[in-house]
Amino acid sequence: MTHLAASDLPTAQPQRIICHWTAGAYNASALERKHYHFLIEGDGKVIRGLHSIADNDSTADGHYAAHTRRCNTRSIGLSVCCMAGATRTNPGRFPMTAAQWHRMAELAAELCNHYGIEVTPKTVLGHFEVQSILGIAQSGRWDPGLLPWEPSLNAKAVGNRFRSLVLTCKEGSAGIDETPGAILAVTVQGKPIADALVINEEPMVPVKSLVADLGVKVPYANASHAVLDVGRGLTPIYLRIHFLEDGLGVDEGAPEDQAVALVVDKGYLAVKEVAEELDLSTEYDAGTNTLKVGIKPARGSKSAPASVRPVVVRRGDTLSRIAAIHLGNGGRWTQLTRENGQPFTAEEARRLRVGEVVLVPMIAGDEVGRAPVSVTAPPSDLTPTGVDLDLLVDAAQPAFRRFAIESVPVILAECLSSGVSMPAHVAYVLATSEHESGCGRWMRELWGPTTAQRSYEGRADLGNTRPGDGLRFRGRGYVQITGRRNYTLWARRLGVDIVADPDLVASDPSMAAKILVQGMRDGSFTGKKLLDYIRPDAPPDFFNARSIVNGDKHKNGEKITGHARNYLAALTPTSVPG
Repeated sequence: MTHLAASDLPTAQPQRIICHWTAGAYNASALERKHYHFLIEGDGKVIRGLHSIADNDSTADGHYAAHTRRCNTRSIGLSVCCMAGATRTNPGRFPMTAAQWHRMAELAAELCNHYGIEVTPKTVLGHFEVQSILGIAQSGRWDPGLLPWEPSLNAKAVGNRFRSLVLTCKEGSAGIDETPGAILAVTVQGKPIADALVINEEPMVPVKSLVADLGVKVPYANASHAVLDVGRGLTPIYLRIHFLEDGLGVDEGAPEDQAVALVVDKGYLAVKEVAEELDLSTEYDAGTNTLKVGIKPARGSKSAPASVRPVVVRRGDTLSRIAAIHLGNGGRWTQLTRENGQPFTAEEARRLRVGEVVLVPMIAGDEVGRAPVSVTAPPSDLTPTGVDLDLLVDAAQPAFRRFAIESVPVILAECLSSGVSMPAHVAYVLATSEHESGCGRWMRELWGPTTAQRSYEGRADLGNTRPGDGLRFRGRGYVQITGRRNYTLWARRLGVDIVADPDLVASDPSMAAKILVQGMRDGSFTGKKLLDYIRPDAPPDFFNARSIVNGDKHKNGEKITGHARNYLAALTPTSVPG
């Protein structure tokens, strides 16, 4: 099974592959994408880095993936996303999984086959082996030399086992047929999608069929990904694009209109990634060879009434956990039903399946897909040990949770270090991050440009006085600061020249968190600050607090209020009425 598109494999002369772990969460951050050519997320998804393999043919120009000290020239950097806070005796909250390790071996094998790299200790090795094998000091690096599922295996054995696995994958992949396989029928919420295929066991749908059959729009595309606007009031999704024809791909730096045209005409999407990003369940019907995404109820079955919302079960979910997040009380799990509207039996409740759909009653006044919980925050301050991070991450919208895994701890740490410790303050800061950047999903403003974005150019109130300032100083970070004036202000406050390099705001989560938290604390964005609307002696005014960042409270105030209430419920679970 192949994992790399033709555009991922430029003409280059790599001599070795060096494997790492990010020491982060299970998803790839913007900063990590700068350092590695490919990353493997917790679910096995392969993420392309910001630099191509060819950039590392020469490192003299400073434009390359800097993954290994003094060993980047003609080296490919692979990394698994995991091991945040790990020690040699404790793999932390995000331990490397066997599936990630195996996927990294598959990628290494694919790259060895393509570039003719022989599998030896000097050409395929872990970061932990660079010093001992190549003689280049690495300051005690030990990634990825520990297998959490087999901690007794010593480092030397780990390296040898990995190379053995690469050789097995290499031999097994040498004869793979790269031509599309059998035709597959695919439906999305009951609508058939034309020309779907199975390519090396991976169901794929052409972008043009989604455009024609579902009315999907593609406002933006680049060499590896595209933005899809699915309509119906849903947030646009950002997906990896695959091209099936050899040598076909979007050139780096191609004009956006050309990139979009090629993606729509020739691009394919992995069905499972579409389903994941839209938070839809999947089901395969072997009898009809149909893959159903967002299963439409059969005729005559009980359909979901308007007073419920569908929730897709994720790994680790229980009915009590779902009820606690969406209804504010885990004891209300008996009010949840199966997709056909029937209640769960006790046995079924214990055997929930990942991808299964659970129907949750809507609370009056909820927006579709969310369940704001009405709570009043106690005035007591938070402490680092008094927060359940899992509950806080689960308070985010389902589509943003894998990004919240990384952003929530960073933002929370900045809140506490900056003196923002009142639960309602922290809740509103997190709600703002969710609204502005999807919990860090979009650390750079998606650029069309739209009519509104074109108006950034030349705007004196934003300080955009020079040609190109509109695009150069577009929104970035958790709060999406915009305009030369704001970047100049924060460059002075941070002591970092983000005017010269605005992308630092998007690539450095800690910097983005400082801007978000301190800006809302001090009133840096509009002159309004957190204490103007959220005080310890009164219920929080989340609706009007929108004025801290933007003047669009009548458009977005209620929505962000819902987000804030969910985070507040997660921060103060004992205060939630049952």
